[in-house]
Amino acid sequence: MLTVFQMSPKNSFFNSPSKLKSFKRDFAPVGFYFDIFDTEIFKIPVMPVPMRIDKLTNGDSTLFILPDFGSLNKLLKKLGLTINFENFFLLGISNFINFAKGKYKEIVHRDLNREIILKWFENSRLVNIEIPSLIEVYTYMLAEFLKTYSIIEEKGLDPSLEGYTTELLRYCDKIVSYTREIIENNSILIKEEGSTKEVKLYLEKKGKYYPQIIPIKMDKETKMHFIPYLIFDDILDIFSYDCILINERKQIPIDITIWKCNGIINKLSNLDFSNGFARDFDLKKIDIEKVL
Repeated sequence: MLTVFQMSPKNSFFNSPSKLKSFKRDFAPVGFYFDIFDTEIFKIPVMPVPMRIDKLTNGDSTLFILPDFGSLNKLLKKLGLTINFENFFLLGISNFINFAKGKYKEIVHRDLNREIILKWFENSRLVNIEIPSLIEVYTYMLAEFLKTYSIIEEKGLDPSLEGYTTELLRYCDKIVSYTREIIENNSILIKEEGSTKEVKLYLEKKGKYYPQIIPIKMDKETKMHFIPYLIFDDILDIFSYDCILINERKQIPIDITIWKCNGIINKLSNLDFSNGFARDFDLKKIDIEKVL
């Protein structure tokens, strides 16, 4: 969910907001996935979702949702592929920062300070909250893309062939079905003080749905909050729209060789796997200076 101020035509530089509104107790989870369409802004679409920029522009912390690397390692070995997760996350974070810079300039009419971005990233690397259902959904999105990538590679499909878009549509349909089922089941798992518990995404009352604000204890004194329904709804909207773009031929999907050309997905060698390429990834080792 993106926090955006609605500004009247009379607004000018002199009465623009000084910053974007943000809530200190909201830990604003964000994860990354492979999109199948590029845009003017996102030439190489490793995309953040939700696109919450308020934390970034205020130097507050974001919770980065990392996938289950153990599960992905097994799949990668089976498919004969490897991912450079450092490049993957650097690119996703770079896209996130560039989007935030553009929106911030548009709304506040000032450039986003470099020190604020560094503060945001350092604060975010310290956040240690585990949300099993979010880990699961971001792992599922990556796994399904890798399976699709492998099929397209094995069949030698390129964007000019009908089979290429058929596989991408199948990928999007799977994510749509998966997230829709989670929303309909109205239940996810969170982890708090070492224990896993089930919470509702929303309450239903008189035919209306009210997303729940879920508190999670950071320690004995601190509680943070998030609204998980909005995250799953964002993912559902993104992939539903991608299905429309494919079905109505409104936009040509990217050529998936872009991931190989940018050193993100490659064929797996014995050396790659023996070194635990994906398993050894640590967000704390990311050098944010590379994308500033």
